[in-house]
Amino acid sequence: MSEDIFLEASPLARRAARVRSARAVGLLRTLGLDSEDLEQEALITLWRAVSRFDPDRAALRTYVERIVESTVASVLRRGCTQKRTPNAASHSEPLHTLVSLELRLDLDRILNKLEAHDRRVAQLLAEYSPAEAARIGRTSRPSIYRSIDRIRSALLAAGFK
Repeated sequence: MSEDIFLEASPLARRAARVRSARAVGLLRTLGLDSEDLEQEALITLWRAVSRFDPDRAALRTYVERIVESTVASVLRRGCTQKRTPNAASHSEPLHTLVSLELRLDLDRILNKLEAHDRRVAQLLAEYSPAEAARIGRTSRPSIYRSIDRIRSALLAAGFK
């Protein structure tokens, strides 16, 4: 029964959504929406609300008009309002910065305990491959790999896995 009512009501909803979106075309563009988005939103809302339609209280056309009117108003209001609470990304950014800073301090503390050659290798390995680090540092690759073993041991001893 609801499907039959929806099939009868959907052309009415489409027309009502087109009329209302034509009136708000400038605002829709500002929000990055178009009339098809508004029409789809109205049809989804109508589909959800059609089971509550009571022919004794209103004509189908009136019911559909009210559904579309409130849907369009809600979509436009939702697009225009500023959020009262900041999004989750802004909450996590200070935490991310703090964790990055703590990690950097821990790494600096560990690397400062290494010999100068191993410290230099660690700095080079942050940007280059072991072969490139050997060429830039003017040392052999086996020497780089021995430094890597010492760096790895220092990191493991400090609790890094």
